[in-house]
Amino acid sequence: MILRRITKHVKDQNWFAVALDFVIVVVGILIAFQITNWSERRGDAIQERETLIAILEDLSADRSTLKSGLEIAQVNINASNYALTKAGFDRVERLVLPVASLNNFGDGEMKIPMPQAIPEVQKPQLWKLITIHYYPLQNDAAWSSLVAAGNLNIIKNADLVRDLQRYTSLWSSVKNTTDTTHRSLRNQTVFVGQEFGLSPFSHIQEEVLIADLQESPKLVSAMRTLLEFTVLHQRQIENVDKAASALIEQIEGETNP
Repeated sequence: MILRRITKHVKDQNWFAVALDFVIVVVGILIAFQITNWSERRGDAIQERETLIAILEDLSADRSTLKSGLEIAQVNINASNYALTKAGFDRVERLVLPVASLNNFGDGEMKIPMPQAIPEVQKPQLWKLITIHYYPLQNDAAWSSLVAAGNLNIIKNADLVRDLQRYTSLWSSVKNTTDTTHRSLRNQTVFVGQEFGLSPFSHIQEEVLIADLQESPKLVSAMRTLLEFTVLHQRQIENVDKAASALIEQIEGETNP
């Protein structure tokens, strides 16, 4: 219809009408472009918010998992130091790493609190408290899907993307040391204990375990080494938990209206 009007105005040499029709066409196109761009931006914003909420849910699940990891590591550390002191050995009071300010370990020194008494009902399970460990894994379905699809640009905040990448790197560090060190030391300690008839899920009287420790430097060494690396493992989990907490606060700021 607009084309017929323009043709008629040209034939009539009504140049003002031609110019007016041209302006109407251009303005109409510009408005259409603006509406399309607004719709796309709104769709991108909705997609970004949904993605961040999914990541937020994973982070909340991570904090629950990490909480369990921290609590069980503390049980392991306390039970090990308790057994050492009961057997007449020095407890592990602190760890000092060979390099100060090593990544993820602060100033390289970790102090370990005095062991707490073991409840009477748990004393027959002392070996279980020492050797049954928990190795948390990241809940990263939302982030992994985003990376696999190459859609990191959905998240407009570049600082947040970098923080999420650093967070994933912290988890990778925990998994690597678990796979290469912590789990192996736990297994070795269990195997050494088996030489003395110690089984993690069997009830073993405290006096029996203490006597075994007093008789075997090998058993003491295995248990002490496992304790020391459990302290390192606990510090790693603490660092990941702090990062998860900071990210939750950051993403809540992005998603809350």
